[in-house]
Amino acid sequence: MRNIFKIFISDAKRILKNVVAVVVIMGLSVIPSLYAWFNIFSNWDPYGPSATSNLKVAVVSADQGAEVAGLSVNIGATVVDTLKSNDTIGWVFTDTVDEAVDGVYDNSYYAALVIPEEFTEEMISFLGGEIENPDIIYYENEKKNAIAPKITGKAKTTVQEQVNAAFVSTLAETLMKVGGAVSGADIEGGTIGDAVLERLNGLSGDLRSYISILNSFVSIMGSAQSIVETSQVMLPGLDSMVTTGQDTVNSMEGLLTAGDATADSVTQMVNYSLDMVNNTLDSVSTVIGNDMNTLKNYQDAVGKGLLSSKSIMPYLRQMFDNSVSGWEGTADDETQIKIQSIREQLYAIEVELEGLTENGTATAEDIGTLENQIMGQIDVCKQSVNSLKDYYTYTVQPSLNDTMNAMHNSMVTTTAILNGINADFSDVGYVLRDYRKTLEGGKSSLSESLSMAQELQNGLADVIADFVELRQDEQYQEIMKIIETDPALLGSFISSPVNLDTVGIYEIESYGSAMAPFYTILALWVGALILVAIIHVKVEPVEGIEEIKPYQAYFGRYITFFLVGQVQTLITVLGDLYYIHIQCHNPFLFWLAAAASSFVFTLFIYSLTVAFGNVGEALAIVVMVIQVAGAGGTFPIQTLPEIYQMVYKYLPFPYGMNAMRETIGGIYQLDYWKNIGALGIYVVISLVIGLVVAIPFRKLMHMIEKSKENTGIMI
Repeated sequence: MRNIFKIFISDAKRILKNVVAVVVIMGLSVIPSLYAWFNIFSNWDPYGPSATSNLKVAVVSADQGAEVAGLSVNIGATVVDTLKSNDTIGWVFTDTVDEAVDGVYDNSYYAALVIPEEFTEEMISFLGGEIENPDIIYYENEKKNAIAPKITGKAKTTVQEQVNAAFVSTLAETLMKVGGAVSGADIEGGTIGDAVLERLNGLSGDLRSYISILNSFVSIMGSAQSIVETSQVMLPGLDSMVTTGQDTVNSMEGLLTAGDATADSVTQMVNYSLDMVNNTLDSVSTVIGNDMNTLKNYQDAVGKGLLSSKSIMPYLRQMFDNSVSGWEGTADDETQIKIQSIREQLYAIEVELEGLTENGTATAEDIGTLENQIMGQIDVCKQSVNSLKDYYTYTVQPSLNDTMNAMHNSMVTTTAILNGINADFSDVGYVLRDYRKTLEGGKSSLSESLSMAQELQNGLADVIADFVELRQDEQYQEIMKIIETDPALLGSFISSPVNLDTVGIYEIESYGSAMAPFYTILALWVGALILVAIIHVKVEPVEGIEEIKPYQAYFGRYITFFLVGQVQTLITVLGDLYYIHIQCHNPFLFWLAAAASSFVFTLFIYSLTVAFGNVGEALAIVVMVIQVAGAGGTFPIQTLPEIYQMVYKYLPFPYGMNAMRETIGGIYQLDYWKNIGALGIYVVISLVIGLVVAIPFRKLMHMIEKSKENTGIMI
């Protein structure tokens, strides 16, 4: 042990006696700290707005805008206005597209964002039933800088978020401002709730009128049946009636005239019934339209009753069945196909409404698509009903008129018989039997329609009562208040309904503080590497020591390396803390981690040099390069190639960096001491290399040294 200190004292005297040596040692002590400080300072906040705002990205909007419900909308202009208050990137707003694109080519801008002319029209294309995905053209200059495109790539995400928010907010605000689109243009000064209630009350009034008309039709059908039954009773006694004279004939003609009037009444009833089907479809379409618009934004409020209009559809289908049941069985195949098609269309509308009511997770886009489908089905159904009505008017009604004409002809024949001309009353009886069947079927259908209409009116009354109750709910009133008084607030909420609340764990104020462990550790390794390059590891004879043993030379010379390394560490750490002002929760432990790392690094590199000479120095450089690339100092180790993920745990860098990170971000349990302990393993490895592995290589290293000296140009 005494010889070890003699070697160290001898080294110290030699250094102190030589001014140049002192200056060199001072330089060796300071150089590593400069390396750390410059790198930490240059990476202090490269991803913050203060830095990224210096990266120029051109923005230009050629969007011509569009109209939504009579209001002008320009989403491109909205995005540009929003970006003007965004300092994430150095946005440059150009006047023309060519100016922006040319600036990317001539390196004036790192990137350019171009919003095309049809942008708004394509954004709202779904309102017309054809969805088009609009494009924002992004020009990126990857030649100018390798990292800059990664940073300016944030511009793409920023603009995309701005476009999405601007689109939803603008569209929602516009729709809320257009009172006619929700509450109806005819509801002057009214609220959305008033509009819906008026529509429901209007539908209830239409149902009352329909019920009154059906009651009249039932009475007319009863009268017609009585007339036909009387006619059938009278036919068998016509022979005796002939003998009664012309008075009986006049009575029969009066009956036929009444029957003719009844046929006209039935025709009017069928036509009116089909008209009522179409009118009811119009009413359903209106209510559904209002319900859908409200449901797009207030599903919770609507769910209690607004979509109860779906219950109209079963009654509407029954109403149609009753309208055609009196003559469907005698219709031709083509007509029966038309009738069945209308039934299927009505059922499809009912199924769509039922599915919407049960689907509580439908989005505004889903609801809009479904609304277009339902409205289209209603239009097709109305066209089919009109076609069926035309068929009845131009085919069935003429046939019925032909039947009545045949009855008149039969009466002419009867008159001829009374005058002595041969005639046959069988045709009249046949026609009356068919007419009676038609009247019976029609009356039954009318009775069923009347019953269904009365049930529908009762159901609609329940819907109105539920909606009136809903309007008294406080939450509903708050929602309606926002819609009617502050659509901008609602649009803002819909565009961004959820806020992301970030909870920082081990928060670090700046990127430079986060990178301080890596650059400090790297500086300490570089400092140790410079030491072996400047200071010889070979110990010359020392006065007072007859024979220097290898282990004595090893430890005696290393003391100098250790002390200089610790001075490097102290200067670097003090500069980090009090010159750069990195974040650090425990400065003492930060210094301790740096001191332990310096001890390991100087001992490891010193041992490599003792064992392998210049080859050992080269190995130290190789190890440093591997650690810089694959120790997880800059990028997460999981993002590096698999080979680095396999070897980084065997390198000393990660443990020194992780110990320092604990003092900067916050210490978790015993993680700090575990990393310090892991560094101790490399102390053992270094001692084995310097004291054991070096033995068989001494002769080889001596031969290499001699060979280098013989060159005359190598140290």
